[in-house]
Amino acid sequence: MARIIDLQGGELLRLDAAAGCRVEVLFGAIWLTEPRRLDDVFAGSGDEVVLAHGGRVLVEAQGFARVIVPAARPQSKVADVIARLRAGVNRLLPVPAFTTT
Repeated sequence: MARIIDLQGGELLRLDAAAGCRVEVLFGAIWLTEPRRLDDVFAGSGDEVVLAHGGRVLVEAQGFARVIVPAARPQSKVADVIARLRAGVNRLLPVPAFTTT
C-alpha cells in the first residue's frame, strides 16, 4: 500500500521504510538520502527510487513535488479515517501551474 504526498519547495518528509520499498516522483523533483547509501539521489518526474537499505529516509522537495511513498500503518481506526479523508482531499486539489521566467 502507498500514499501520495504533495511537498512544497524545501519541505522535508521523513519515512521509516524497509529495503526494497519504492519512492516514485509523479511531478517535480526531490533529493533523497537513506542510511548506508553512499550517494544521495536526485530524482525527477517519472523517476522511481528503490530503497537499498531502508530505515529513516529523508526526502526534500526541490520546488513543488508530488510523490508516492510507502504507507505507514495507521495506529487506530480514527487515524485510518483521517488518512482516507486527507487522501481524498489531495485528489481533489489541482496541481499548481508553473511558469518560467
